[in-house]
Amino acid sequence: TPYNHRRQRQMCIRDRTVNVVDKILFDSGKAELKPAGVKVLQQIGDILNTAVDKNIQVEGHTDNVPISGSLATKYPSNWELSTARATTVLHFLQDRVGVSGERLSAVGYGEYQPIASNATAEGRAENRRIQIVLTAAKTP
Repeated sequence: TPYNHRRQRQMCIRDRTVNVVDKILFDSGKAELKPAGVKVLQQIGDILNTAVDKNIQVEGHTDNVPISGSLATKYPSNWELSTARATTVLHFLQDRVGVSGERLSAVGYGEYQPIASNATAEGRAENRRIQIVLTAAKTP
């Protein structure tokens, strides 16, 4: 199954991917960074600044619970929420940490790339995440 990854903790670095569970970075249904998330992203950003030969793709992921209530006016679907969170992290890395914009990109995957089952609260919590993926920088 696609869920055979080892259990994700609050922050997990594997290969060239950093996984950060969303509850550290964001309150439910929001795309504004929490104070604890700022600290975590600062630490990650400091490391990313040393990897000058890598491009950085920030990926937003959600569970499969539909956006409802008043949140639906701001985020009509999980696509918008995941994209808003990814761009929030991207802007933090560029504006506060100083990562060059030429190295950054953001993408929202919504609920469509789960790493755990959405059938349980624990699985949904694992699926709500930001992934920071390092790729080889393109040479001109």
